[in-house]
Amino acid sequence: MQHPRCTSTTHTHPDRVTPAAVRIDTGIFANRFAAQGMSQSQRWAALVEYAVWAAGRSDLLTAIRTELRGRDLVCACPVDDPSCHRNVLADLAHPGREPHSHPAALTVRRPWASMLLIPSSVGGKNVENRTWATDYRGPVLIRGAAGPQTGVDAAGIAMCGRMGFDVPWHSAQKGWLGAAVLTDVHEDAGCCKPWGQTRRHRDQPLYHWVFQSPARLAARTWGAGFEGLHPHPWSVLVNRSALHGQPRAGCVQPPRPLRRLR
Repeated sequence: MQHPRCTSTTHTHPDRVTPAAVRIDTGIFANRFAAQGMSQSQRWAALVEYAVWAAGRSDLLTAIRTELRGRDLVCACPVDDPSCHRNVLADLAHPGREPHSHPAALTVRRPWASMLLIPSSVGGKNVENRTWATDYRGPVLIRGAAGPQTGVDAAGIAMCGRMGFDVPWHSAQKGWLGAAVLTDVHEDAGCCKPWGQTRRHRDQPLYHWVFQSPARLAARTWGAGFEGLHPHPWSVLVNRSALHGQPRAGCVQPPRPLRRLR
């Protein structure tokens, strides 16, 4: 089957838009969370919110399967705009295809993963501590580690309790949980409290990964584990039966990581 082609009304003459084209900046496919004049971080946040919202909308997923497969996707955004929601729609219309613009994904130990999806305005975790840095900025899909022992962090359980969160619930959240926007990565300087940790070893750097605008899935999905920061399709956020219109339940298996993002 032909994959959809992404085009832009900004760079494409109306006479050159094919009959197979579908406008996705109006109607049911429009990103209701985006608005004119948004900053880049706000556009990333709108994209994350749209992807998580779409994952739980059976009517929208049905429309994507029936109306977008094999069709050209037309939007006012530039074709190479990674914060345009057409990237989400292209992934959901043809899961498993070669990526147009996939977000990054990160596996986080429990209960840290679930706490990353609590808004910082109510005390949620907005900093992930890593011993390595990345130049990547933008949406990050969050996966809770599944290992019964290695997937759980004792320090995270203690911190979860001190912050007044539901320890058993957050500790049980594994699989694909949602997404957030990675806005900054900097070396520890005794900052970002209470979530930013302090370097313990002089010869080992510690970096604070700062996240904003978390969005949690209404129903988590399942997939194979991985290490590092890797690109994954938006379709991992959607249950396989809903994604393919199949009556049986199943897990969404992400593709083999393409590369480690730097």
